[in-house]
Amino acid sequence: MRRGSKSGMWVWIAALVLWTACQPNPSLTARSVEAGPPRYEVSCPDEGDCNSSVALLVGLSGLSEPTRCTAALIGERTAVTAGHCVARELASGGACEGVWLGFAGTAPHASEWIACKRIASVSAPGATLLSPDYAILELAEDTARPAIPIGKGEVALGEVVQMVSVTADRFYDDVHQVRSRRCVVDGNDKLAISGPALSEAVRVLSSCPIRQGSSGAPILDRNGQLRGLVHAGGPPLFAFGLMTLLAQPVERDDG
Repeated sequence: MRRGSKSGMWVWIAALVLWTACQPNPSLTARSVEAGPPRYEVSCPDEGDCNSSVALLVGLSGLSEPTRCTAALIGERTAVTAGHCVARELASGGACEGVWLGFAGTAPHASEWIACKRIASVSAPGATLLSPDYAILELAEDTARPAIPIGKGEVALGEVVQMVSVTADRFYDDVHQVRSRRCVVDGNDKLAISGPALSEAVRVLSSCPIRQGSSGAPILDRNGQLRGLVHAGGPPLFAFGLMTLLAQPVERDDG
């Protein structure tokens, strides 16, 4: 492909990312708009994908249907997700009693739902889809599940990482499965159409198709350490996503 053609393709992709952003996944059945834990099923069909620290996040405060994203434990009662997944709760003062995290049963842990208590911190308000987007959640109770360790230092361009997400089954809307896939970390310079350079905290994930519900999915390095979160995605044909590198240190409540 000629150089001019490649440049034109990236301009088109940069424009389409606004249209194909990884939005919270609405429920087609709306079965879970009720008090108490949602009645969704979360499972791990592939033993290699069974990360016991990754959960389905369900927000019951949607206008008509629950919001569904992915979240990850980073402390005994602390989790992290994409900020736009709890935007409604944040706008209402930061309490998130209507947000639940559902974990699959993975030995030695039984499946469970844990309620969110409050939003402890978020990325800068008013952020765009090409800006950092994360939220730290304080949970209502401790869990015996292990916290994902947070990695330090730079994430090298070209590094192969693992995305772990919890998304609805393609045929059964109330059944969710923990899935993982490998992605490659790239820079974001090709997405800057004009104006100042994009934030260094945002990276592109190539070879990494993003589905609705993948917002907040943790990105793990080869040592299983958390390096960032999925917060948006591009056209499925081009199979790329956007990753927010986590700020360090991250506010946590391990008590």
